[in-house]
Parts: sequence; structure tokens; C-alpha cells
Amino acid sequence: MRIARELIDPDAEKVVRRLSRHGHRAYLVGGCVRDLLLGRTPKDFDVATSATPKEIKQLFRNCRIIGRRFRLAHIFFGGKIIETSTFRANPREGEDGSTGELLIRRDNVFGTATEDARRRDFRINGLFYDVEAEDVIDHVEGLADLEARVISTIGDPDIRFQEDPVRMMRAIKFAARLGFEIEPATYKAIARHRETIRKCAAPRVLEELYRLLRGGAARRSIELLVETGIAEMLSATLAKMYREPEIARASDEAAWAATWADEGAKAQAPKKVALVRQIDPLPLSWLQPAEVAERRAQAWRMLDALDALKANDHEVSSSLTIASLVATFVMPDLIDETLRPLEANERVVELLVPLAEELKIARRDGERARQILLAQRRLAPGKRRRGKPMALVRRDYFDDALTLYATWAEVTGRDPAEVDYWRNLAEGIDDGERPRKRRRRRRGGRRRRRTPEENDEPTETETGTAP
Repeated sequence: MRIARELIDPDAEKVVRRLSRHGHRAYLVGGCVRDLLLGRTPKDFDVATSATPKEIKQLFRNCRIIGRRFRLAHIFFGGKIIETSTFRANPREGEDGSTGELLIRRDNVFGTATEDARRRDFRINGLFYDVEAEDVIDHVEGLADLEARVISTIGDPDIRFQEDPVRMMRAIKFAARLGFEIEPATYKAIARHRETIRKCAAPRVLEELYRLLRGGAARRSIELLVETGIAEMLSATLAKMYREPEIARASDEAAWAATWADEGAKAQAPKKVALVRQIDPLPLSWLQPAEVAERRAQAWRMLDALDALKANDHEVSSSLTIASLVATFVMPDLIDETLRPLEANERVVELLVPLAEELKIARRDGERARQILLAQRRLAPGKRRRGKPMALVRRDYFDDALTLYATWAEVTGRDPAEVDYWRNLAEGIDDGERPRKRRRRRRGGRRRRRTPEENDEPTETETGTAP
């Protein structure tokens, strides 16, 4: 497998060559090498080097040192960042392990290039590329995994996932995004240690979940989260949104095992049906039983639409806010344009509040998601004339609400002219324009017009102005 030089970022190459000229070993590393070998354009480039963060900063004026647990050098080229790290060793090597705790809390132990490769999470991410020699350096058999199109950990998966449980979500992300399979032993380890995901900081887990949704493989990512049981560990509400008992019973272990060529691998294939316990469906009291299945199908189609949005308009997909991604989860269960505003709000709260609490979503993002969902009624045909359309267009959440509505319109086969109507209105609004503040009415309603006697003023007769 060879790398096309024209796909390498010139600024990343510049960083590597400057470090090499000053006597340091430096390579392109990680995901960028993986993507280059697969013929994909990397979204960013990382560099690993023998130079310490302080030495890197001395060579680059446009450098900033960040991080406490993991010290990194960010080298800025305009709005682009080339992340440069020092070779590290596994911080657990050399410890007696008497504490029994595998979770890594410090990661600043410097090491060699080989140690740095072996401390990484997956084999496909442990590849180095020597820019000057034009050679791929493989310490961890990552090239074999790329050829086989599988995701496997470097070393024992049980240890790797206990060291950093977020790696389980990263395995799902790479499998979904690249179209790879998760190696059987790695898959079973994910199911075995899925509860450890709760040990990780909530913001870190939540950010990884958003990456799954924005990566162009949202549907496959959620499918793997549900199959492995990770979804239930993150949020019981989220798991119920996509898991139905009949879906669990329909899982075909034989079909899964058939994806592996040799009999030994088939014997190790995970038993999907046994990994995830049956989850009761959401108590959607406002839906008839026949409607629940249709809403579940629409929920999956919403994820398909997210993937299509990523493929067709990368810029819009990447700009999706946290609130709009959260709203995407619950949208299919809530849409009913005949509802009154109070009833619509009650339904939104019934689903959105537990989801936000379980995922530890910031209150600000949860409230914005509520506004985006409630705006869907106004965007629907027939609703816009009951209020002032421009008042909605000027809201700061309008763009997110319209993107979600456009996705929903595609899923349900609605007339795209409705989406165009709102986009045409939005084109006439300046980005900096804000709605004018509404006057607050005085307490007690309108002021009664006082009589001349109350004002202690003369009447028209007294002033001689009467006819």
C-alpha cells in the first residue's frame, strides 16, 4: 500500500522536515496515515516526534503548548492546527499493578517511537509515515488490519478498554465510518466492559457521541451502540428510542459469524442476542401501537438523512450544533402539527428532559433543543400564517430548526417548496439583525382613560368650546 504525496498537507510536511533538520525524529502518525493508505483525504494531520514540547516551541514561533494530562504542541498555520506530540510510553509499564485500577489518569511518560506506537488504541491508528524516506513504519501489524478491513486493539482489549473506556466508542466510530468489522475478541471485550464507560468524564463521552453523529455514518454508529449495549450505559432513554424487543429477537448470530472466513474466527464470533438484554419500548402514550413501529422506522431514516447531509453538504453537516443533534434523536416521536403549543411543549419535555439528564447535556443546549423542536410546528404548512413568519426567521435558533425540518421533510416525503419558502425569507435577513424587544404591558392590563373630573380638568362646556 502506497501513499499519494499530493494528499499530504504541505504544512504538516513542513513541520516534519524542520524537526528532522534539527536532529529530531519526526513522522506523520495516526489517523492521517490510515486515511492516506485508504485513499481518503484526512481531515487533519498529526505529527509524532522525539522532541519535547519545550524543544518544539523553540523551533516554531507559531506554537502553543496545551494540556495538563497530555502535553501537546499545537502549531498554527492560519486557521489550521498541526498537532505535534512527543513519543510516549505506556505509563503503566513498570508499575506493580497492586492498586488493581487500570484507568489512565496521567500520560506524560516520554518514550521511543516503538513504545509510542504500542501505546495507541487500535492497530490501524499505530502506523507512522516517514516523509523523507517515503516509507510506512508498522510496529503493530496495522497494515494487515487495513488489508483485512477489521478494527482490533493493540494488545489485550480487556486492558485497553479498562485503561480508557472511551476507546470502545472510538472502535464503533472507526468501524462505522470506514465500513470495517470489529474483530471478534475486541467486540466481545466491548460488551464485557460496557459499564466502565460510566467512569469517564461526561463531556468527553458526549463529545464522542456527537462525533458519531457528525461523521457520516450515524445510522451504523447507533446500531453498534445498541448491539454492544453501550447505548444503554449512556442513556436508557436513548437505547429505548432505537431498540425494540422484536428487533433484538431478529438479530441473527449465524449471519454475523458468516462474515468471518475461517472456522476459528466463526467460533469466536460474539453472540449478539445474548449481549444486550431486552429493553422495554418508550411509553409514548400519545401514539397508537401501530404508529410506534412507523416512528421507529422514521427515527432510523433521520439518521440516514444525517449521513446524506454529510455526504452532500459537508459544511452544513459539520456546523450542526449540539442542540440540533440532540433534537434529531427525539424528533420522530414528537411531530404532530395539530397540537396546541402547551401540549407540544409537554411532549418535548417528557422525552427531552430524561435524555438530557442521562447524557449530562448542558442546560443551555437542552433548552435550545427544546426551542428547535417547538419551532417545527411553526415551520409546517398552514402554521406560518397564524403568526409573523419573520419573527421566527430572526430567532437565533432558526437555522438549526430549518436544517432539522428540511431533514424531516426529506424523510417523510414532504414538498420541498415549504423548505424553500423559509430559506427565501431567511435570505433577506442580515446576520446581525435581531428582533426588536417587545414592549412589556403594564400590570393590570390597559390603563383606563380617566374622566376630566378625575384629571381635575375643566370640561368642554366650562371652557366654552362646546357647540
